[in-house]
Amino acid sequence: MQFWALLKDSIRESLDRKIFWVVLAATLLVVLGMASIGFDEDRVSLCFGLWETTTQRFDPGTSVGRSALIGAVIFLPMQLLLGWVGLILILIATAGFFPTMMEPGAADVLLTKPISRPRLFLYKYACSLVFVLLQASAFVVMTFAVMGLRWGVWAPGYLLSVPLLVLLFSYVYCVSVLVAVKTRSTVAAILLSLAAWALYAAPREAVETFEAFPELQKNPQLYQAARALAWVPPKTGDVLYFATRWAGGGTALDVMPPGVVAGEGADAREQMAAARRTERERLETSPWLSIGSSLAFESLVLLWAAASFTRRDF
Repeated sequence: MQFWALLKDSIRESLDRKIFWVVLAATLLVVLGMASIGFDEDRVSLCFGLWETTTQRFDPGTSVGRSALIGAVIFLPMQLLLGWVGLILILIATAGFFPTMMEPGAADVLLTKPISRPRLFLYKYACSLVFVLLQASAFVVMTFAVMGLRWGVWAPGYLLSVPLLVLLFSYVYCVSVLVAVKTRSTVAAILLSLAAWALYAAPREAVETFEAFPELQKNPQLYQAARALAWVPPKTGDVLYFATRWAGGGTALDVMPPGVVAGEGADAREQMAAARRTERERLETSPWLSIGSSLAFESLVLLWAAASFTRRDF
């Protein structure tokens, strides 16, 4: 009962901020845009047939076209809506949960009820994840239906994107919670969690830079140090690759038009080959190692936040 009461309060708070409806409206626009696209063997129609173009890359009747369609959904609208744009909006919607709860009047009401501080912290954190679960479920289920009913592409593994997207949010939100508990500032929680998100990707970007330009590997100690450091923070970049792998989709490079990602000359071809190898390696990454090490980092941050919350005077 205590959890459901906190959940209703959190959802009511997010609805008041209107961001829930903004993200939901963006989801509906994406779904409508996807539904307006039709695929035949040799052509793609847009805006319900108002415009057509000839291509065989996305023919849903072939395994390659089916893979490209699934990859396109994961790496384009999903990455946009529940990646940078969507996750920023959801962070804004949830960053105020803990500062609002820790206000003197609100905290007094909550702590007079028969609930311990660690349980109150855990319940409030779980409420935020439920909020994201609702948004992720709406996006994935509706786009899954469009792919199946409109395009004839049924990919049950795509539904596993729901827990993966919640997991992606939790990697960033744990920092938001820690900052909120320490500062009681919603703005600080948003800004520092976004900074943490960028820092998460830095070690992996360094490794990929080493691999794309072999001449940089002349210092093997530095390269190995970057590889080791890349396993410390949460692997936010792996999430979309796991979604692609389990749904049977292609990589991001498979989705992009050849003229966009390929240049001319031997150097461009070599860099393209290195980029494809990197993407294939990401697809083959062990989910147990990636998710396990990421959750270990998240758990340490949450333990720090919970300990601070438990000792904090309200």
